[in-house]
Amino acid sequence: MIAQHRSDVVARAGGRGRVLGAVSIASVLALLLLLVSFGSELSDSAGLVKLRNAMLLQAQAVDADWTPDSLPDGFMVDAGEPIALYRDIVAQNGLVVPGDDWATSLAIGRHMLIDGKRAEGPIQGDLAETYRRIVERGEGYCGDFTDSFAGLAAVAGVFVRTWSFSFDGFGGHGHTFSEIWDRQKGRWTMIDVFNNFYPEDSAGNPLSATTFRQALLEGRKLRLVPVDESARPGFVHEEKAFAYYRRGLPQWYMWWGNNVFEYDQSGAVRLLGEGHRALEQFGAILSGVHPGMRILYEAENREAREALYWMKWKLLAVPALALLALIAWIGRSRAARGV
Repeated sequence: MIAQHRSDVVARAGGRGRVLGAVSIASVLALLLLLVSFGSELSDSAGLVKLRNAMLLQAQAVDADWTPDSLPDGFMVDAGEPIALYRDIVAQNGLVVPGDDWATSLAIGRHMLIDGKRAEGPIQGDLAETYRRIVERGEGYCGDFTDSFAGLAAVAGVFVRTWSFSFDGFGGHGHTFSEIWDRQKGRWTMIDVFNNFYPEDSAGNPLSATTFRQALLEGRKLRLVPVDESARPGFVHEEKAFAYYRRGLPQWYMWWGNNVFEYDQSGAVRLLGEGHRALEQFGAILSGVHPGMRILYEAENREAREALYWMKWKLLAVPALALLALIAWIGRSRAARGV
């Protein structure tokens, strides 16, 4: 009887072990197939940006009709303490124009722009390094400019939100720019410091980002006004700028937060920032300090946003499959020992 009982136990353990072994192998194979499916995204920086955006993608569409006094759900307002360098810059350079948010924003933009040819390449540093390399060397990509501008504007008391658009299905080929809340006029106003302009209508009124976008769609007459007339323009010919922005119209999205100081001071960001930029941003996502992104829904971007949602689910499946494979492997090992 005892021998028969032991035989039954061993048989059941063996059967359970085979099942768990099969589950472990299937999970590993599925995981490998998923990773292979990300091959094109993992091979270049623009693809890595698309993977990041998929992780940060929120289900809600962009609703731009809100103010800082009535923040939408989930918008991440900066809880970090402004760094001393940015406080000093704003104070020492007199960048605050009392009672005039738009004039303050223009003063910040002019301060960031330098005359002469810009150096190419992203900065990929913290806010202090980003600022210094922008104003001292003329370096930086559009994202470096929007981060530094948002930090300086926050110190100056101006609320900023950041828009982006892409040409490659919400990946890394695209552009990003700023929009400030003008308390005196009670409206949003767009400013693209990196390309050294803000848009005006035919009557000379500065435009919000969405009004600028609609004007481009309708072919209305616009003017791009230099933030700093002495600095190099992003586009020598206005038509090239209009064509560039028109090409990105189907893929606009907003970063759902302006917490640049909180991001900058995150322990995970600083630790992983010593390595690759992608690792830094992954640390920001894990620690909850990276703003999400919300897409401006259009019929033209339905296919691209659905593909991005599918990529998000595949990314979420990676840790789930890895955990399942680990649990099954541990269970198989225990079954093999008769535990």
